[in-house]
Amino acid sequence: MFPLGSPLLPGMVLPLRLFEPRYLQLYADIIDTSREFGVVLIERGVESRDDTVTFQVGCVAGIMGSGVNEDGTIGLITVGRRRIRVEQWLQPDPYPRATVTELEDEPLSDQGLNAIRGAADRIPEMLRTAAKLNPEVNTEIPELADDPELAMYQIAQLSGLQTLDLQEVLESPSTDARALLVKEKVDETLDLIRLQLEVGGE
Repeated sequence: MFPLGSPLLPGMVLPLRLFEPRYLQLYADIIDTSREFGVVLIERGVESRDDTVTFQVGCVAGIMGSGVNEDGTIGLITVGRRRIRVEQWLQPDPYPRATVTELEDEPLSDQGLNAIRGAADRIPEMLRTAAKLNPEVNTEIPELADDPELAMYQIAQLSGLQTLDLQEVLESPSTDARALLVKEKVDETLDLIRLQLEVGGE
């Protein structure tokens, strides 16, 4: 397991630099086998300690590429694959370990699909509006995944949701609830950007 200060969502790319001995050992243990490990968001504490308190729902990270840096650290490119729930933390020897359950998701209903389409339709307007506040905002819309569930997680990232908002999405109890929450968060973010523009123009 790898407790971090930011959540990982399915489809999200997560680069990492490993330098602590315990995580170098984790890498050695999995690189020739599963090439996967769990990522959970830290609720209280810091990444370098074993007494951190984490959220229970996280995500499996799959190693897509790795290499040794000049300073001896190991660079990883990982991608989120599927949601997990921590059932029990084990002794952190030689690195954080836990028993986990993979969370199964039911297919999206028409309601969920419509929520994702609605959220996707608002992304261009959100980026254009955000660019009025910050000209450095990239208004180019990346191509969304054909899989609507992966597209849902992409939209959550594109809309600039904060750490706890992303964790809330990850923890939503059903696929439809997750889609509706993403749509709600996108609408809230766009409304907030518009309000900032109005206040700034006064």
